[in-house]
Parts: sequence; C-alpha cells; structure tokens
Amino acid sequence: MDRTKTGIRGLDKLVGGGIPAGSSVLIAGSCGTGKTILSLQFLYDGALENEAGVYVTFEESEDKILRQGMEFGWDLKGLKDKGLLDIYVVETDDMDDILSEIKKRIKRINAKRLALDSLTTMMEHGVVYRSEISRDVSKREREKQRTRFPVKGFDVTRKDIYFIIGEINNLGTTSFLVSEAGEGGEYISRDTISEFACDGVIQLRINEVGGEIERLLSVRKLRGTNIAMTLSLMKFTDSGIVIEE
Repeated sequence: MDRTKTGIRGLDKLVGGGIPAGSSVLIAGSCGTGKTILSLQFLYDGALENEAGVYVTFEESEDKILRQGMEFGWDLKGLKDKGLLDIYVVETDDMDDILSEIKKRIKRINAKRLALDSLTTMMEHGVVYRSEISRDVSKREREKQRTRFPVKGFDVTRKDIYFIIGEINNLGTTSFLVSEAGEGGEYISRDTISEFACDGVIQLRINEVGGEIERLLSVRKLRGTNIAMTLSLMKFTDSGIVIEE
C-alpha cells in the first residue's frame, strides 16, 4: 500500500509509516487543540518533499495563514510562489462551486495533499444539491430544489454527509479534514457522522494535569492500518508540532 508520510515527527510511527495515499482523515478536536496547525504542517512538510498541497479555509485570510506559518519558521509564501502550495479562501456558499474550485486548484499544481479547514464550517455554511436530485436537470430547476446544508434538526441526513466526503475522496488527494467538536461530547465530530464516513480519524484533546494544560493526540481509526489505541503527547515547538510517545 502506498503511504503518504505526514512529515510530522512522531505521527508517522502511529499510522504505520504514513497515511494510506488517497485517504480522507478527520482531524477532530475542540478549540485550541491544534487542528489548524497540524493540518497546515501536513501540507508544509509535504511541500518540502515536492508534494504540492491545497489549503482550503472558510474563516481565515491568506495573510493570516501565512503569518501563522511564519510563527514556526515556515516560508509558506515561498512554497506558494514555487507552485507547491495553494491557499483557497472560500467566499461562496455554493457547494458545487466550492468543490469545482478545489478540483481546479488541485489539477493546476498537481496537488497530492489537501487540508480543509474546516469541514464543520463547510457543512454549516455551504449549499449542496441533494444527492437524489438529478444533475441532468436545468440549473434553474436545481436552484429551486437545492437545500442549505445542513438545515435544522432531522433534515441533516447521513446521505448528505457521505455525499460531501465522497466528493472529497474522489479528488484523489490524501486529505486532512478539520472538524470541530465540543469538550467531553459523546461524538467525535459535531455532525456525529463524519467520523464514520472518513477513512481515518485523529482526535485531539486538551487535558489539565496539576494546573498545567497538555495537548493529547490519538489515532481512533485508519483503514488498512494496524493502529495502537493510545494517547500521545502533542507538543508545540519553534518549528512545529511534535508527537511524543
């Protein structure tokens, strides 16, 4: 099996030497657990090995993303200028347009990696044509039938979420999909379904020990990989995240 090395020290050891190429991995955690930096570092380390990547953000500006990288000494702008990194700041709520633009950017730089920050925001603010609606009908007819995703309560369906993640899987990239979750919740993701639809799940947590805060990482599942269900310490260094045993 071809595997994509994350490049994040200590993480590849936890995932059998790397993420199975083409897999979608949910990066789930509450506020402050390090989801954004982990996914951005995945692209940065890949770009250093000449594996281009696309970073999709729904809430941050490109300048802010570049500044976040600079805090760890990452020359993201330099990689962008070399065609090894693309940053897509989403400014539409049409899911078809979003997916189409991601595909274009992946093709343009021959990207092998994708980080989407965040899947939660994409689902809350995007618009998706229900998968049972034929793509052959006119655009005007689809416009009448499309549904904001997700809508309230029971209208959020398993089929909708599998549709979105399926479209991402069809991109052919190894993908980190950031998902927000509340502290101590019963489910890993806010939508409660993404963890089942993705090929892998990496869960990030915050723990308080003796008045000090520590960040923890666990690999909850990864298809085609024998994983150890253990908690590992995740530390922030001057050059990025390091996973300790």
